[in-house]
Amino acid sequence: MVNIYDTANQLANDLRETQQFLALKEVMDAVKADEGSLALFKELDAAQMEIMEAQQTGKELTEEQQDHFKSLNERVSQNTTLQSMLLANDVQKNIGQPLSKAYEDLRKA
Repeated sequence: MVNIYDTANQLANDLRETQQFLALKEVMDAVKADEGSLALFKELDAAQMEIMEAQQTGKELTEEQQDHFKSLNERVSQNTTLQSMLLANDVQKNIGQPLSKAYEDLRKA
């Protein structure tokens, strides 16, 4: 019988050794080393949490919030270091997609 926890742990260990993960780690280190990119990442992360919270509670975003997010997206798109990190994050998105979909379906129930 397959133990899902053993399988998940093995997958996590295997991922740490992939070229994609190592590339993501490298670009994350570049973001950490660049004060402007790191500050922008933290702002983006906080904004994404704010959007998720609004979606979960059914609240509409204010016009001010929408303007802030639009401005933030423009600044992120101009930051090549942060863009590299976001593009390198495809592996995580693919692995997390089934769980994200399951939670999305639950929220809609």
